[in-house]
Amino acid sequence: MQKIIITGASHGIGKAIAQRLYTKYEIIAIDQEIPTHTYFTHFYRCDLGQSDALLEIITQIKKDVTSLYGLINNAGMFIHKPLNEQSFHDWEKIIAVNLTAPYLLAHALAPLLTRGHIINIASTRAFMSEAGTEPYSASKGGIVALSHALSLSLAGKVSVNSISPGWINTDENYEPTHEEHAWHPSGRVGKPSDIAELVDFLLEREDGFITGSDFIVDGGVSKKMVYP
Repeated sequence: MQKIIITGASHGIGKAIAQRLYTKYEIIAIDQEIPTHTYFTHFYRCDLGQSDALLEIITQIKKDVTSLYGLINNAGMFIHKPLNEQSFHDWEKIIAVNLTAPYLLAHALAPLLTRGHIINIASTRAFMSEAGTEPYSASKGGIVALSHALSLSLAGKVSVNSISPGWINTDENYEPTHEEHAWHPSGRVGKPSDIAELVDFLLEREDGFITGSDFIVDGGVSKKMVYP
């Protein structure tokens, strides 16, 4: 089976991607938290915010694996704090996990991905924001830009795309309200499986034509005109 790396595979969107793909591909999971599910073949424990530790894991993976078909950079951190309460540490940690780690993984593992795929999970917050989300929004804007830059650097070898989810309910214990569902033109809040389906679709494209694109999956919310 072809091998795919998924970061942040322990829960939420990453878990849904692993669940969708594990019968088709050999899943290599990287996360700080040990998964409680079994939708993976190999697991490397790592705090992706620690670049030195991640580089050690990458070295180990390159010893263990001779080829890859996919790299799905999904792991991410979010904070919501007033600007004057944000610390430089908040900024550094979120940029490290959300942006630096995907760059390091893509940079190091691209040679193993001939005719493969890199899929980066961004966010609609790359294009629209609310107060107090500067580090997260900046990191996700960076992921979209990193993706189209990589698509050119790796042209003809690796397809690189990003996916920008809107509100995806990753809390298995929370049921969105009727009003929250109705806010979406689609009629419902997003599910992790919505993103997993798109990842699966992109991985099935073998001719490399779909590359350099960002796919917004938000139930139509970002196209909704809102007046005060």
